[in-house]
Amino acid sequence: MKKILSLPYIFVLVLSLMLVGCQGGETVKIGTLLDKTGDLGSYGPPMEVGADLAIQLLQDAGMDIVKVPGDSGTANQKSIAEATRLIDIEGVSAIVGSLSSGVTMATATAVTIPKDIPIMSPASTSPAISAMADNDTVFRSTVSDAAQGVVLANFALEQGIKSAGAIYINNPYGEGLANMFSQAFTAGGGTITAMVPSEPGQTSYLSEVKKATAGNPDVLLAMTYPVTAQIYIREAIEGGHATKFMFVDGTKAQDMFDAMTKEHGANFFDGMYGTAPGAAASRAKSKFEELYKAANNGEMPTDPFIAETFDATLMLGLAALAAQHTDACDSIKTCLRRIATDAGDSDPEIEPGDIKLAVSMLKKGDDINYEGAAGSQEIDENGDVNNTIEVWTIKDGKVTSTGQFLSP
Repeated sequence: MKKILSLPYIFVLVLSLMLVGCQGGETVKIGTLLDKTGDLGSYGPPMEVGADLAIQLLQDAGMDIVKVPGDSGTANQKSIAEATRLIDIEGVSAIVGSLSSGVTMATATAVTIPKDIPIMSPASTSPAISAMADNDTVFRSTVSDAAQGVVLANFALEQGIKSAGAIYINNPYGEGLANMFSQAFTAGGGTITAMVPSEPGQTSYLSEVKKATAGNPDVLLAMTYPVTAQIYIREAIEGGHATKFMFVDGTKAQDMFDAMTKEHGANFFDGMYGTAPGAAASRAKSKFEELYKAANNGEMPTDPFIAETFDATLMLGLAALAAQHTDACDSIKTCLRRIATDAGDSDPEIEPGDIKLAVSMLKKGDDINYEGAAGSQEIDENGDVNNTIEVWTIKDGKVTSTGQFLSP
């Protein structure tokens, strides 16, 4: 005999199911657009480990979240296609990426801004990103080159460098960094002999090398990506055009130095300097490195933007959880600042070792203040953070921190 359910019973049942769904929420999907191929292909894999670690911590804390990987390939069209796939097919709610500033800007303009999907880059440093008309959907967990260019210029002047030439990549990243360095260096009394743009994918950069070194500068700045830099640095050395170089975040690649020291000697680059976004020692940074080593066979690479990737993934995940459980904000983009802001009240500081506490508090609707592995990660009105710049050097052929972490 069939049992007929009354209308009131059905109403109560449906309402109960709806409430359960609201309390639990759907699985949060975070996409990554980290370069596995292209000029920045060597940077992506260790950054992906950082993203995986963040997702694992959130899952271990009881959050229903997964990561969907993609490859931006240091190329606009590939990144645009991957972002479209991640959003339209995979159903991600937010994206961590890309690396290249130009690629991030192109992807945001073509895909994420029109679709109102937040994208947080752990590596795109061009000052131009700050001025994008993005409907508050483009964020960064790394500091702008408005800071790095000034720090690099000031450090060069402190080292007694009076003149500089540069080869920079002809995209928003290279242009922004070159301009900021040039302005600060000349304001400090230095002389720019030449700032020469370059295009990726060439087999030779001898013409660019000759232009950049024509004025016999004290130093040649390598403001490109590793694949390109390796070619023109070799040509500069072999042609007798330059022997002293300075580097930036785009050329802070141990693989590049390993290859170049095989050609020019194990200690050829020793004592030369570079800059890159980086945080001073802190409890949050130490805990992150401990966790990363445990997940990466005991190794902590010196490549840049790994901590920034970890922070970006965690922040997007925590913001998504906040959006599910509080009335104070209703989406990832509106909750991002809320979970990483020191409002001067009693909100507890959450560090990489405190993710279980963070998830528990957010599920109760409470506020938190995330303190990241790469810095405080307080997001301003432009979607930027105000973290420090690390000065690094080459010692015994290896990328090594000098222990200096500077702001303009």
